[in-house]
Amino acid sequence: MNWIHLAGQHGSETEHDLWGEAWAIFTDPSHIIAELGWTIIQDVVVIWLFYGIVFKKMILPRLRREIHKEIDEEHNISHDNEKH
Repeated sequence: MNWIHLAGQHGSETEHDLWGEAWAIFTDPSHIIAELGWTIIQDVVVIWLFYGIVFKKMILPRLRREIHKEIDEEHNISHDNEKH
């Protein structure tokens, strides 16, 4: 038996048992709206900000330049004469 099941059995003597309380919380419209709000905040703001701005605009170009520079040095390639 797990601890949730034991807690549910222990709480069954009272008016509200563990599963009843959990179901009431899970189906509460305000709880659902709060969860959706936090999901949108995390997905849109945090992931979009980190991946879209920090990673794609700052980290990835730096990595590409460094890798390109290392490969050029390995193969003795010079880009001084080329126009960009």
